Amino acid sequence: MSLNVLYAQDDNDNQIYRSKNEPDFLVRSATVADDEQLVQLIAETMPSNGMTWAFERSPSYLSASHAQYNCPDIKLVVLEENPAQVVGMMNLGWRYCFINGQAEPLRYVADLRMHPMYRGNKVLRLLMDYVYDEIPLDTIFESVVLEDNTVACNILHNERKGFPKPFHYDDIRTFTVSQAKKPAQFAQYRFQQMNASHISEANTFILTMKQHYNFLPNYDFSSLAESNHPFWLGMNINDFYIMYDQNNQIVGLYGLWNQKTFKQTRVVDYSLPLKVIKPFYNIYAGIRGVLSLPKKNDAFEYLMIHSALCHPVQQDVFASLIFHAKQQTKLRRKQAFCITLANNDPRIHWMNNTSSHVIQAKHYFHSFKANPYTIFDRNKISYFEVGRI
Repeated sequence: MSLNVLYAQDDNDNQIYRSKNEPDFLVRSATVADDEQLVQLIAETMPSNGMTWAFERSPSYLSASHAQYNCPDIKLVVLEENPAQVVGMMNLGWRYCFINGQAEPLRYVADLRMHPMYRGNKVLRLLMDYVYDEIPLDTIFESVVLEDNTVACNILHNERKGFPKPFHYDDIRTFTVSQAKKPAQFAQYRFQQMNASHISEANTFILTMKQHYNFLPNYDFSSLAESNHPFWLGMNINDFYIMYDQNNQIVGLYGLWNQKTFKQTRVVDYSLPLKVIKPFYNIYAGIRGVLSLPKKNDAFEYLMIHSALCHPVQQDVFASLIFHAKQQTKLRRKQAFCITLANNDPRIHWMNNTSSHVIQAKHYFHSFKANPYTIFDRNKISYFEVGRI
């Protein structure tokens, strides 16, 4: 069976779903009228590295979700007696990407949230009943969960009756880079800010990268050149840079993405040790030029790196790309940029030459019937777009 069949959208998207297991709740698709509730629900706090964060999507969750998915599929749990009241949510949208070298849609599970008053097995069980009853059983779902988010890990990463079986695929690290060593080979490369004349060669370069990376989105920079395309929310073509070698051949590509207009990472609280050390750390950060810790309830100031692509064994190319990204980040008056790499990506070793805050996460697949280990080529490197996780 082809992946196109595995992930085919059902025709009942706008219908109300009921399960005999949980008669007090319903599942339905999100509408514009739900947006305000979703903005509040998505801002649920999560712990990581001594901080409590809120990953906000403001002013519109629905708009922001189009930058995460080619096709969002937002399912809501609502009360039977009041279907307008949202008590839980989950996004099961599609992202079109290269799998084993072929362009395929892949469903990505994210933004699983439950209202504090309704947390428990009932809401979660209803969502899983929906997945079981309404989506083909051999569908494969992708997820990424922070290691420190123990609640989500316990829900998604353990085998549970009525839940899709979890398959641990690989581990990943997100680096918030504030300083990077200048490589000896940096002068050998030329960086060109992208414009409309570069679209064809950028698209061709993406196609060469599918040989090395699995789950690489099937980027089409033509849609970036079209203003206001929802998948490129907050970006324009001049945010990208093409990297050429001494033979004028393209060897690298990346963009810098400022998501603050629609997606923020806010520090809600610090652990006691961090509260004590924070003033002294920020003095050190100012001297070293590294990322400082914001005030409580303030957001971090950083950019997301987009499509940091090169041949995985070309360490000198990647090192120069990272250094150039650091330079451009500082020119944009931001303190740092974020990049996510799989632990088995050879390029990750160069990150030891950066000053970075590191967050670890786990990459899983889930399915009631299919086994991703037999479908996906494990010799390819898992690709992650940090701005779309």
